[in-house]
Amino acid sequence: MSYARFAAMIVTSVIVMFILMYLNTYAWEHLFFSETRAYMAVLMGAAMAFVMLGYMAAMYSSRAINIAIFAGSAVVFAVSLWLVRSQATVGGESYMRAMIPHHSIAVMTSERAGIRDARVKKMADGIIAAQQKEIAEMRALIADLEAGNVVTSIYEDQAPRPGTVADALANTLLADLDPVPLTESEARQVLPDDAFCTFRRTAAAEPILWATESGTTAAAKLNGVILTLEPGGQQGAFAADGMSLTVKLLEDPDWRADSELTFVLEPGPTASYRGFWSCDG
Repeated sequence: MSYARFAAMIVTSVIVMFILMYLNTYAWEHLFFSETRAYMAVLMGAAMAFVMLGYMAAMYSSRAINIAIFAGSAVVFAVSLWLVRSQATVGGESYMRAMIPHHSIAVMTSERAGIRDARVKKMADGIIAAQQKEIAEMRALIADLEAGNVVTSIYEDQAPRPGTVADALANTLLADLDPVPLTESEARQVLPDDAFCTFRRTAAAEPILWATESGTTAAAKLNGVILTLEPGGQQGAFAADGMSLTVKLLEDPDWRADSELTFVLEPGPTASYRGFWSCDG
């Protein structure tokens, strides 16, 4: 067997392993190139080259080339492991591209596991909601950073202070507030019987915004309260006292997202999410 064939086998294996690492993502829109996964594929390829040549050394006649392959595999393994562990080449955008498929795995396993215990089910539902929210937010942040927008400060809650349990129950941490998914039956409690448009963080998730197709009113859920929102003065904008939700259709929609929702709480956080806007009509 030739050394060229051996090299082709290792390179092919690295590419296949890199692709296979994405097969447990939850949705297609969660597929992003990940430097960390690429390093892991190379690391596994180096280990495979070392092990395979160890078993098949008798098939390759050049002792010098075999030693070079063993040494090279060890070096590639060490460098790849260092890159994975140190994250030396990973910046903000590449970090989020790696985290999106990682979060997607958590959504897939949490949603499809056969869970009977109510406590574990509650935990899994919380993981699903949190990961879907963060995926949509990271998609928006990636686009914003690619456009050259870098933010150096964000809203922060006041520092913790001594108090009682009653104080803790009465305290709302604004930085943690965020629109959460609400069902159609919940939305219909405050909306008229009409055709709806909805914004979903992922294609399979419950909407976080319901709006009448005419744009006259909308509904969202914040901190356990279903809110009625009125038109906010511009296309796709809805607001209530101290809060606004604005949906902007993307100029270049694709299979990952067709719109972006911006959530503003005053005083409090501002966040954007990329997802899907659809209407009944």
